[in-house]
Amino acid sequence: MLRILSIGLLLSAPCLAQPAKVEKNPFLGAPLFDLQKPFFKEFTRPGHWLPTLTVAMDGSVLVFRDRRDQGIIQVFRSEDGGATWQKPVTVGKLVEIEGDTFDGGRYNDWHHGRSILGTVVVDETNGDILVFTTSMKPAQILHRSSDQGKSWTQEKIRILPDKNGWLTCVMATCEPGITLKYGKHKGRLLLPTRVFVNYFNKGNGGKHFKEHYSNALYSDDHGKTWHPSAPFPETGTGEAGLVELSDGRIYYNSRTHTRPGNKRIAWSEDGGATWGPASESKHLPDGPPDVYGCKAGLLRLPIEGTDILVYSSPRNRLAKERDDITVRVSTDGAKSWPSQRLIPGPNGYTWLAAGRAGTPSEGIIYMLSWSNTLTRFNLSWIQQGIPADNE
Repeated sequence: MLRILSIGLLLSAPCLAQPAKVEKNPFLGAPLFDLQKPFFKEFTRPGHWLPTLTVAMDGSVLVFRDRRDQGIIQVFRSEDGGATWQKPVTVGKLVEIEGDTFDGGRYNDWHHGRSILGTVVVDETNGDILVFTTSMKPAQILHRSSDQGKSWTQEKIRILPDKNGWLTCVMATCEPGITLKYGKHKGRLLLPTRVFVNYFNKGNGGKHFKEHYSNALYSDDHGKTWHPSAPFPETGTGEAGLVELSDGRIYYNSRTHTRPGNKRIAWSEDGGATWGPASESKHLPDGPPDVYGCKAGLLRLPIEGTDILVYSSPRNRLAKERDDITVRVSTDGAKSWPSQRLIPGPNGYTWLAAGRAGTPSEGIIYMLSWSNTLTRFNLSWIQQGIPADNE
């Protein structure tokens, strides 16, 4: 097992006041910060691997990557909250995807005719963990684990085309999916996804790039059938995250690939099937370079009676590189983001996950980065930072 040094203590701070009963916030306590680097010891050059992460219902922390040199997806597991890590387990094989899905230059040849690691979601109604595989269009399969990520089976699924006739891409360059907890769609699996118009067919020179868009996939039968949402109401978007607030609304936060400014956001009041008007976030940077942005991390902490959100991205859109990862916190469901803190070391894309109550992961926020780092911290550590500049 890989032994990782941890720096951790546990502070007490007031929770967000809500009309509903508020649970004790396990993400408060003495400040906790732990940077693990490198997480992967080989095959780590960006563009030749892709990660994502989640926390199983028993608190096992799972970090996924594809080994494109071996044609497989792997998962690293930690059963002690991320202090030590077991040797990787094979999730399944990367597969061929029918049709030419390579656009002649914008993406490397790993996207051509074969899959890469897709997104992941935990079905919180039965504990199953689902892992997708995809290219510019999805493979109609997923890998499922019913034992907290220890073993995996492959199964056929059905992903329906969207209103424009395109299949939705389930890349890990979006945040992990969620299980809805509130309202008439309780139990629904919902994934942030994106649509590559014409699948960026080779020879088109990226001419469809400005037409591609974010959306979502949802399943009401535990992952057997996946329905596409309406398109996100702004094109040129992609690499998104979403969370459900305690009133059942879905907050959608998307990177923009084609225009300057902050993240693009929209809301759903029907469980992620449709979206209200898009707007530009007043607070959340899309990351440099300005017009091209960067994938960010987004999660809602699993505390009843609160809507505390955490967001991670490069510091601001004016920086020259995708470094200076900053985590920001909203305690009012994305209306404001008053707390922030720089995480030294990580850069590029980030993914976020939260620990589970009553397990060794309780109270810990996990951030995985494309720069081969895994960071563990808590809300108290973030709140020790400086007030947000909201650039």
